[in-house]
Amino acid sequence: MYNELILRNEEGAELRIGATGPFLLSDINGIDPPPGIINTSAAALMDGARYNSSKLDTRVINIAFAIQGPAAANRVTVYSVIRSAQKIRLIYRGQYRDVYIDGYVQDVNITMMANKQICTVQILCPEPYFLGASEEVDLLTQVEKRFRFPFHSSEDPQIVFGALTNELGITIENAGDLQCGMVIELYAAAAVEDPKIFNYITREYFGLVYAMQAADLITIDTRPGKKSVTLTRAGVTTNIINYVEQGSTWLQLEPAGSTFVYEVGEGSATNLTVTFRHTDLYEGV
Repeated sequence: MYNELILRNEEGAELRIGATGPFLLSDINGIDPPPGIINTSAAALMDGARYNSSKLDTRVINIAFAIQGPAAANRVTVYSVIRSAQKIRLIYRGQYRDVYIDGYVQDVNITMMANKQICTVQILCPEPYFLGASEEVDLLTQVEKRFRFPFHSSEDPQIVFGALTNELGITIENAGDLQCGMVIELYAAAAVEDPKIFNYITREYFGLVYAMQAADLITIDTRPGKKSVTLTRAGVTTNIINYVEQGSTWLQLEPAGSTFVYEVGEGSATNLTVTFRHTDLYEGV
């Protein structure tokens, strides 16, 4: 059972569709897992076929809702939010999932002359996954609390309220249904060379043959269709994908979660802060 269904366009204008209000939900389909495309090839001397590959097809979502009175004014509101061939975001909030998906409006149809006006909207979603509403952030540098109550001030002028400790490994949870890519940020507090991140279980790694200077930020995007490696130095961002170490794998986060560790070739590993960002992926709601 859903709690809230929202259509939001690129300007941020929203249409809330529910069990009450000016827009009453009649029907919705296409929010279950989309169909898969299975590629096979026939073999002359073998029964059946040989499996080659598979992928998910694009998702098509159809929504039907009734427009309450004043019908003319509310119909204009629909037109102002939902526009043919324009980008639209569907936000679904339910008991167990708070997700969204982006798509494009293929068709908008309203039965204007009917006693009860019904609007049907068809949305094509090129990327078929629902995304978690919030981005998950995991940091390998953590704050070790040192401040406790009550405390007694001594003659020592230095009172430590907290300390930074660099952990060289972290387990990241994935609450979604699917394997997903990540955005990995490497920040150097001091010079380090040749940073490398490992999947602790599979031993797959992503490494760079590169000398980082103090205050350098390297951003590694392992999401399918968005893979990139950039360096931000003194406010200038450049592409450094040519420095990826041979044998590297675009690391993914498994549905059950993954543990990652890191090392550097030269310099102290504690000078490197590693941040993992990901958004959980879902096939259906």
